[in-house]
Formats: sequence, C-alpha cells, structure tokens
Amino acid sequence: MLKLIGATLIIAASTYGGLVVARSYHERPKQLRYLQQGLQMLETEIAYSSRPLHIAMDLIGKRIPGIIGQLFQEMGNNLRTLDGESTFECWQRAIQTTIPKTSLKAQDQQILLQYGHTLGMTDKNDQIKHIQLTVQQLVAEEQLARDDQKIYEKLSKNLGVLLGLLIVILMY
Repeated sequence: MLKLIGATLIIAASTYGGLVVARSYHERPKQLRYLQQGLQMLETEIAYSSRPLHIAMDLIGKRIPGIIGQLFQEMGNNLRTLDGESTFECWQRAIQTTIPKTSLKAQDQQILLQYGHTLGMTDKNDQIKHIQLTVQQLVAEEQLARDDQKIYEKLSKNLGVLLGLLIVILMY
C-alpha cells in the first residue's frame, strides 16, 4: 500500500513539473502580445495626448491584464517616487522587478531594455519610431515563441508523466 502511494506521489510530482514547464511555453506568446499592445497604447499616448509619462504608464497598466500590466504600473510608480533617477533607470527597475515573474526570456528583456534607453530622451516622432521598432522585434519574438509552443508544450507535458513512470519503474 505504501509503495502505491509513493508511486502515485512520484508520478503526480513529475506530471506537475511537466505542466509547469508547459505553462511557461503557453504564457510567453500571450505576454509578448500584451507587451506589444502596451507599447502601442504608449505610442498613442505620445502621439495624441499630452499626459505626463507616469500617468500614461498607469493608464496602460490598468488596461493590460496580468503581470505585463504590472510592469507598466511599476514604471509609472517608479517615475513618481524615484526622484532624481532617469527614465531609463525607472524602466530598468520596473523590468528587473516584474520580468522574473513572467515567462519571458532574456532576449525579450534585452529588447525592452534597449527600448528603455530611448524612452523620454528624444522628440515625439523619434519616440514613435522607437516604439514601432520595438513592437516589430516583439512580433518576431512572438512568432518564435509560438513555434516553440507548438513543439515543446505538449512534449513537456508528456515528458513529465513519462519521467514519473520511469522513476517508479526503476525504483520498484
């Protein structure tokens, strides 16, 4: 009886591990799409609104769901509270705070940091061009993430179950 309970726990734990890995493959394309939407909203705010950047970031953060919305809200909060810090430093802190909680990879973070160097430093037209370039890069990353999702999501789920079964077979 004890062996059966142990085997069940091992299979359940490895299956859960496979599901966690599969979830990250499932979430990354969504989060990249939300980043694109947020940056497009920022582009609209810059082009047609005269709101301060921290207010625009707060509004965008409220419209974008999940952790990506929190990224924009964190940026707005940093701009308000970190007196004397540059816009890039506020953006960098927001990214360092929120990105570890996401399914985004290092290259996604690099794209966002690269964009942050120009945030608030140039005129309106250059800001819009930089946002469009960043969105294009995120679209390319989203396509790669979708390709990875097709390949690795199902594989991760199955591998979790099979690894648990292998462990149980080897132990007994």
